[in-house]
Amino acid sequence: MSAACPVAAIAPEAERRAIEVRSGETVEMVVNGQPVRFRMVPEAISVPTVNADTAQRIALKPSLIGYIYVIGPERIGFNTDKVQYGEGEGAFRVRTAFSQRQLVTGADGIAGPETFPFGRTRFILRDPQPGDRAITFPLDRKMGDSQTSVRIDVGGRPVYAAFSIDRAESLVTATAGRWIADANGGFFDGDARAAPILYGVSRPVRPLKLQRPLMLGELEVRNLAVRVSDIGNARGIAEGAAPEEDPNEIVVVGDSKRKVPNQRLYIGMDSIGHCASIDYDFTAGTVTLMCPPRS
Repeated sequence: MSAACPVAAIAPEAERRAIEVRSGETVEMVVNGQPVRFRMVPEAISVPTVNADTAQRIALKPSLIGYIYVIGPERIGFNTDKVQYGEGEGAFRVRTAFSQRQLVTGADGIAGPETFPFGRTRFILRDPQPGDRAITFPLDRKMGDSQTSVRIDVGGRPVYAAFSIDRAESLVTATAGRWIADANGGFFDGDARAAPILYGVSRPVRPLKLQRPLMLGELEVRNLAVRVSDIGNARGIAEGAAPEEDPNEIVVVGDSKRKVPNQRLYIGMDSIGHCASIDYDFTAGTVTLMCPPRS
């Protein structure tokens, strides 16, 4: 995503407010005096984004601030308008994005955990159970508005990870997939297929099998697929297991003179589906998963 679209700062009274949303449900906001249903997901960008018909209904007007979201060869242009959310003393203003597309089904728009200026956002995946315990990570601000992230280091390189409640598999950008394969003894274990990425756009991915697990703290990232042709490239990942005498050797192809874009990982439900909740505390700067031990 190019161009920065800052969300509103958290006001003192808003720090005490929280959004709690159960998986599959929507959150209703009043925008420009009209009801708007937002689908909230952990991996969405932090700019509230509405469908084309909703933008027309709530009378959004293009401003001088816009951006382009690039997904492989697809370039989606967005306009923005800074508009009022809520009414009375609880109202706030947030820059809101829209395009010519219907971007989300079953709701009027899509929002991430840090979209609205509240101190906490909690996603409920299931009811609490005995044995659930807290797994806490620091929030990483490197990705700014484009992703609310935690950081995982792969062979000394940063990969910015968001949790996804919409996909079973975990999905990683091509260059990061190559890093993971190099660090964890990985190889492709299947043919390319199309997988949904964002805003109705699908791109080719391939499953990556690891000989050593990829860990985010004590959380294992399972069922990993690599975007094979987009942000960077996955050339150099082995095709099938390497010979027995040197099972972990992978030749990494890269251009050391070129600046590597920030790499993204979306951790899917095969990795976090046993957890009860994901809690983002923006005052403390943490994200906490409540999960039972997993064998």
